[in-house]
Amino acid sequence: MKTDRQKLILELISRQNVGTQQQLLELLASRGVRCTQATLSRDIHALNLVKLPCPGGVRYGVEPASAVGSDARKLLNIARLASLSIDAAGNIIVIKTMPGLAHAVGSFADKLEEQGLVGTIAGNDTILLIIKDSASAQALCRDLRELLLGEKGIVEKRAAEAAEQ
Repeated sequence: MKTDRQKLILELISRQNVGTQQQLLELLASRGVRCTQATLSRDIHALNLVKLPCPGGVRYGVEPASAVGSDARKLLNIARLASLSIDAAGNIIVIKTMPGLAHAVGSFADKLEEQGLVGTIAGNDTILLIIKDSASAQALCRDLRELLLGEKGIVEKRAAEAAEQ
């Protein structure tokens, strides 16, 4: 429930300017998610949301990755919540994120210090990870899917399915 609520918060603030906790509470309620102001405040803190200037006032946004610094746990939390899909094409891995969150996920990828990772390029909602070779890209793609999307590898999925039957 907490993870789903936090994903929804990131989705809401990425799609529209939300300037107050009350406005965010109302948007959550309109999506069927009820929570207290205290819970929302804890979520805002956990997601490293800050108020950013925008035309006509301020809005909530994700704290720039450089401000989060080396706190890998925070970057991992943001990367898990923001990542939508991860696919490999040759020696490139493409990570799709919620709008406006690619830089935070890209910063997380940079901190992995993966041996075969040559570099990352982040746009608004897409990150490209350039890997030295295709085999390393496939392996890293599997690891990232498990880490960020909670997907188990095909072998693990089949074993889990067999155990359930």
